Amino acid sequence: MNENRKLAPDREQLNIGSDNNYEYKLHGYFSGDKVYELVSNRFLAEFVLQSYELISTNPTPIFRSRFRARQNNRLEVERPL
Repeated sequence: MNENRKLAPDREQLNIGSDNNYEYKLHGYFSGDKVYELVSNRFLAEFVLQSYELISTNPTPIFRSRFRARQNNRLEVERPL
């Protein structure tokens, strides 16, 4: 995401990662350029952020849990379906 016009919410507040799991509506446009995304090792379409709206600080999960309530208190890491 190109943040030359508008910083992402957590960067704007100088508190990177403070809004993990928040839901935003992003406003902007695709520039037509491709940019390299290090984490996925791919070239992706560049999105230029112009503004954003906070939708929720506690949104519903985007994946349904595959685990049922467990009797033992083991912690398990889920992978998306």
